[in-house]
Amino acid sequence: MRRSLLLYLINQPIENLQTDNGSEFALEFEKATAKLSIQRYLSRVKTPKDNSEIERFNETLEYEWLYNSNLSLDPEELNPRLIEWLIEHNFNRPHQSLRRLRYMGNTHGMFSSNLP
Repeated sequence: MRRSLLLYLINQPIENLQTDNGSEFALEFEKATAKLSIQRYLSRVKTPKDNSEIERFNETLEYEWLYNSNLSLDPEELNPRLIEWLIEHNFNRPHQSLRRLRYMGNTHGMFSSNLP
């Protein structure tokens, strides 16, 4: 994860990041957020409502992308497919929950009130 790539994708600085308390990538997240000076917030234990947007996104990712024959154990094959889908999903595709607006570019300040 590099700050320049993140800034390119969203065109604004990333000041904080909210993650669950899972240990699968905890060390990598800790190192990356410290290196990039990004404040990290952890959701409360056994409180899925803290991360409901991510839980819903993971469900969408699973059903719309993973189950559509995109799984590969080769990262060189999997990563470009995933990035292509993420760009389409976040930047090009209109979302019903946003009154048919695209997700990125329409979320400025949307989640700031959810931070502890």
